[in-house]
Amino acid sequence: MAEVHIPDEVRRLIAERIATAEMLEILLLLERDPQRGWTADEISRQVFTVPAAAIGSLEGLVARGLAASDGAANPTYRYDPATADLRRQVSALAEAYRASRVAVIQLVFTKPADPLRSFADAFRVRRD
Repeated sequence: MAEVHIPDEVRRLIAERIATAEMLEILLLLERDPQRGWTADEISRQVFTVPAAAIGSLEGLVARGLAASDGAANPTYRYDPATADLRRQVSALAEAYRASRVAVIQLVFTKPADPLRSFADAFRVRRD
């Protein structure tokens, strides 16, 4: 099987801003209809997860500058990259995903661990 080329900007975006495959799926769902506001319940039905997990991923996307929340008690979320560069990177991600879904998802699962967390974990005291 030939190796699929994933652009470096897509690899960087995944490494820096996409924590889980679920977050990837939610980002791409939001990106497909950028004007639409979604509730966590609506998202959870679309990506086959529970609302609490959807909220975690949606809030992660907001914190990473890829989405916005209206801040209501039952918030709606929409696609809203913080910069034009992020918008371009997500477009490239969506294109790469359409071309090779499996390769993109593999990148999410195989990306290196967070170096700061790994460093901090090295100093954790563990009970045997």
